[in-house]
Amino acid sequence: MPAGAEDIYIPRSNDREPWAPYIVELLQAALARSPGTTPDHLHWLETHMTQDRAFTQLRNNQKLDVYWSMTSKTREQGVIVIRIPLLKGLLGQRLLAIRPESASRFARVRTLDDLRRDFRFGQGHDWPDTTIQQAAGLNTVTSSSYDTLYPMLQAHRFDAIPLGINEIDDELRKHSDVDLMVEKNLALVYPAPVFFFVAPNKTALAARIESGLNRMLADGSFDAMFDRRWSKTLLSKNMKNRLIFQLANPLLSPETAEMIRRHPEYFLFPPRVDGNPAPASGLRQ
Repeated sequence: MPAGAEDIYIPRSNDREPWAPYIVELLQAALARSPGTTPDHLHWLETHMTQDRAFTQLRNNQKLDVYWSMTSKTREQGVIVIRIPLLKGLLGQRLLAIRPESASRFARVRTLDDLRRDFRFGQGHDWPDTTIQQAAGLNTVTSSSYDTLYPMLQAHRFDAIPLGINEIDDELRKHSDVDLMVEKNLALVYPAPVFFFVAPNKTALAARIESGLNRMLADGSFDAMFDRRWSKTLLSKNMKNRLIFQLANPLLSPETAEMIRRHPEYFLFPPRVDGNPAPASGLRQ
């Protein structure tokens, strides 16, 4: 490690977030655009942790300096929030991992009420998505262990796992021992920005990250990095021909909702933040 380097502790990349290397690359690029007085040295924490535990460590200034996650009102409390969506809203573009024999059932879906009445969805117990989907009237089954969701789906405990368009292919490859597929006709869409969150005692670091991201947005390198990583994935998922069910996100803070209204250019598909009930029928994107 270089003498006098600034140590920055980040979460260990885990199998749950195959997109985490992209976020780390973005963090490094932002720091390079806004250099400090000493070189930066990123440290990956040695142990995996749940999202709830990560935010507890962050708030209490316990080793973890920077974390990235889908946001919520609760998660924004007691930490420094950098309100620039790192994935341009992709995590809120949810496709369904299903058993192949269920494809014909999902192909008959025409309204959100069909999903409410006839299907159950598997989710992590501490994911904000669980609350969002429950608020829309969807039936959810939760697990404290992410990896158990896949055998639970195979065992017919529920009918689908909604996953971000940016992660679903990697997740199905990782769980190839379970016979699953990406459902071809539907998508759930809701505002789900992923932010950097910084420990409250790291104000200078937070300012550097925010400044660097803004410089990347201004010079086009943010969009270039995004396109290089995600353009093929987006084209392969045929969003324009899917039936879209737009869900409200009751977990957005007023500050984040205002950011979405003021900066639709931050998102690939600007999400709705009006808080109205989800429409009973779907929309073509």
